[in-house]
Amino acid sequence: MAVFSAASDFELFIYKNIRVIHVIKICLALLLAHLINEAFSVPYFAWTSVTIVIIMLTLPQVGGALEKAIERIIGTITGACYGILILLITSNPWTIALLVMLGIAATAYRATSKMGYAYLVAGFTLIMVIDGGRHSFDEALWRTGTILLGCIIALAVSLFVLPLRARNEWRWQLSESLNLMGKIWQAHLSPNVVKPIETKSMLKKAERAIQRQKSLLKSVMIESNTLRDQNVTLDELVSVQTRCLLVLELLAQTRWESTHSADHIQSLFAFGFSGRAFGDDLRTLSAFCAGSSNLLPESRKSALLNYKNLIQHQIKSEEMFTLNTQGYAWLVYQAGLQIEHMTTLIRRIAMVADRSHGLK
Repeated sequence: MAVFSAASDFELFIYKNIRVIHVIKICLALLLAHLINEAFSVPYFAWTSVTIVIIMLTLPQVGGALEKAIERIIGTITGACYGILILLITSNPWTIALLVMLGIAATAYRATSKMGYAYLVAGFTLIMVIDGGRHSFDEALWRTGTILLGCIIALAVSLFVLPLRARNEWRWQLSESLNLMGKIWQAHLSPNVVKPIETKSMLKKAERAIQRQKSLLKSVMIESNTLRDQNVTLDELVSVQTRCLLVLELLAQTRWESTHSADHIQSLFAFGFSGRAFGDDLRTLSAFCAGSSNLLPESRKSALLNYKNLIQHQIKSEEMFTLNTQGYAWLVYQAGLQIEHMTTLIRRIAMVADRSHGLK
């Protein structure tokens, strides 16, 4: 499925009810673990339930659960293998303690780097397997096996029971951010030019939507090979939204120095491009990302260039702008640049995704 195509009713149902569905999925995974334990009475089975909760509790998306499960599997196997190796080569408690400390030192050194969670898991798995050197090789294997079983159960439930794709949540959060920025843009163009427009609530919502996109990027790229190749573009799309929101906040809080200043701005819009066009572009982008439209805004590069030339011309003319008007004109131009850049990035992602979809 193309990245921005219309979502199915099933996908929308999952997204709208994700909190309830997430609780049900965790309970189902724990129930499966309990049933397996009842049927086979596996030693140290509590670690299976602990693993399920750790993987699934804060990661309802398939990509997030997959990422954490993979790192936990890698860390578990690494820590367990090292711990088992220690038990095989020595039974001396001082030697065991020295080797464990070396292992913990290595994991601590790497814990803040890439795949830090895997190193964290390796460290505590090593300690759990050794347990002061009091347990046998068989017990170490059982402990490792129950953790891996928890990973498998968590992955299976995440993938096959009402799966929430990080890609869908990401693009709906992108749509929400664009829609809110469009409302803020339109609000600042309202006739009320005497005092700042109240946009605090919309700004906070837009900021949360942008931050949510950022937190989902890794999961999105794990789920989708197409978007994984667009990682630079996805990062830049988050950055440009942040920049655009900052400029829009400044625009919404602009105070006019005088009626003369406001008249300058009104004539500037009348002589240049239509200010509302960018608000329409943001709404069009929002609808496209949500999958409710297949239209993308037209390029505004020429309009922006004309607007820039207009600003430069009026600054150089005998009738100089006031400081307020010059600053406002610059902010409008910068906002336009950011909106045009967002349109370009989204068009690029859509084209690459559609091309990859067509080859399958």
